[in-house]
Amino acid sequence: MILGLIWSGCSKKSVEISDTSSAYLIETKAQIKNDGDTNSVTIEIALLPQQAIRMEISATLGVSVATVVMTPTQISYLLHSNKQFYTGPFHEKTLYPVFKKNIDPTILWRVVHDQVPQSAQLKCEVDADKRPLVCRDSEGTLVKWQYLADHRRRIDITSNRFEMRWLFTHQSVMSNYQNETFVLKKPSDYKEIIIR
Repeated sequence: MILGLIWSGCSKKSVEISDTSSAYLIETKAQIKNDGDTNSVTIEIALLPQQAIRMEISATLGVSVATVVMTPTQISYLLHSNKQFYTGPFHEKTLYPVFKKNIDPTILWRVVHDQVPQSAQLKCEVDADKRPLVCRDSEGTLVKWQYLADHRRRIDITSNRFEMRWLFTHQSVMSNYQNETFVLKKPSDYKEIIIR
């Protein structure tokens, strides 16, 4: 789609995300199990470190499921199947329409940034390099990391009857991105829902 054109300037070598003034493309795949249903999705992530994340979520055969844009405190997303546009602040129920479970967007923000998602509720263990290994809370949320070669990693997020296996397969510098990449506007034929 449009992001394919914006991201066409990406290099093919997998790189470490270290420069906060550069934008990055992160290619991922996820298997999501929720109350007995299993779905596999591709999640293309545009990352402007510590400023914004854009996720294009596609199902089998490239069918667009959702577009999510996050800043450190706000989230907006489009659910394409039912033509709904959600916008508002981060809180634990923000992503319920996407996952049909309450998944704290702060966890996703930190996972994409490869940071420890520790909070008052989530207690984490790190390795010698200060990379997160496992985080858990008293209500059953568990986040586990496995580090693979060439900047690849696998993150498993489980909570109640929800499980997401998220494989980060490739990351590269986005040499030609536009500020609009990290802005999400409501299409005229979508219903707007304000998150409170």
